[in-house]
Amino acid sequence: MRDRHVTEEDYYYYLYNEDTEPLLPGRSQSTAPIPAIALPRESWFMRMLRAIGRFVAAIIKKINQLLALALAVLLLLLFTRFALYFFGLKSSLFSTWVFQISAPLVMPFTNLIPPLPFYGYTIDVSTLIAIIVYALTVTIVRQFLKVLIARPL
Repeated sequence: MRDRHVTEEDYYYYLYNEDTEPLLPGRSQSTAPIPAIALPRESWFMRMLRAIGRFVAAIIKKINQLLALALAVLLLLLFTRFALYFFGLKSSLFSTWVFQISAPLVMPFTNLIPPLPFYGYTIDVSTLIAIIVYALTVTIVRQFLKVLIARPL
């Protein structure tokens, strides 16, 4: 076998040249996107199902937001009740109003554990239990609603 001498012509030889084959995309060219009119259309039934799904998902999201707002108001009311009871502020008009409003919420938990005295203050354990139960319940329901509207991968 004989060694071939490399000439200048060998450096100019290309397998592909844009001038000779213009249909092939070059390095600077990119493939144009397919026009929307050429894509297959989805049936009206599938579009209607997708629209209904989006509507139901929007309603579930709003319910989830309303549950978060209701939980915030509920916890604020119950923490206010706990603080008023802890410091023994039961005679003012505001505290009477707070106790009347929050009484139906705490009623299922009233006789579970009696109030605990603590260095002249009183800890209302039933209000603390109500706070924990309501927070856990609403959090579980909100997580369930999030799972309902989660999109599959």
